[in-house]
Amino acid sequence: MVNGGSTMVKLLMSVALIICCFAFPLGAQQVRIQSVQSSENITYQYYYDLLQLILTQTADDYGSADIVVINTPLSQSRGFSMLKADLLDVFWAGTTVERERKFHAIKIPLVGGLLGARVPVIVRDRFAEFEAINTPRQLQQLVACQGAQWPDSDILEYNGYRVERVITFQLIYSMLKQQRCDYFPRGLNEAYAEVNTKGNESLMVYDKLILHYPLPMYFFVSNDHPRLAQRITQGLEALITTGLLHVFIEQHETTRDMFPLSKYNNSRIFDFANPLLPPQTPFQNQDLWIDLPHPTKNAAALVE
Repeated sequence: MVNGGSTMVKLLMSVALIICCFAFPLGAQQVRIQSVQSSENITYQYYYDLLQLILTQTADDYGSADIVVINTPLSQSRGFSMLKADLLDVFWAGTTVERERKFHAIKIPLVGGLLGARVPVIVRDRFAEFEAINTPRQLQQLVACQGAQWPDSDILEYNGYRVERVITFQLIYSMLKQQRCDYFPRGLNEAYAEVNTKGNESLMVYDKLILHYPLPMYFFVSNDHPRLAQRITQGLEALITTGLLHVFIEQHETTRDMFPLSKYNNSRIFDFANPLLPPQTPFQNQDLWIDLPHPTKNAAALVE
């Protein structure tokens, strides 16, 4: 009887354990992302916080999820390679035809398209020099520092600009301070927070000049993870529908300093063509985009 009772207790405990495992998930889904590139890469926090918001708001439909940061410095090329090798789950970057062909792009621009509104970050002592620039030809005589594998480098060169391609993000600011290049074009959503970082007191955002081209920043997911792509799409679409994505952009600590956009009313805008832009870019959905208060050319017409 004792042995029989003990066996029955073990059986009941096993059944209870099985029921618990089905009733409650064993653990939250892990979503692996890239690490911050350097101390100046302040806007990393924006994309981290936005992804966390999306995962939290979709938890009822998809379950809980935890962000796991892969602490390995990544170039854009290596980041996409890790995404393909299933060593990352989400990678954010500016889009290109090739990237959309190889990966699942969530086609909702994460900062309203303002990544493609670039302002020169310059050494303060050269303010007067940039004040005198009124034409693209004048700026083309100077050298821009840019990421070696960023679409921006290809776009600038395509439009006749001189580019010093730099492998690491941190090295770009070091080279700029040493004046080994003349300016560092940064998205409106990036420039102010980065320049306000400790150690960058000798730099300034020269926002009287804007280099403008269509370049949406997307979340990319491996084609092998359609459910994760669906989850992120659903979360972003909900933020667009409620208007909360624009509120998030305007209020986040890393992006709020680019507002109000009326501060650029008198800025000089140089429009660029983007030969890398996919033709399926959703310009027709006006809710996705935040426009500069300027009569610029239609973005789609800039693709050659």
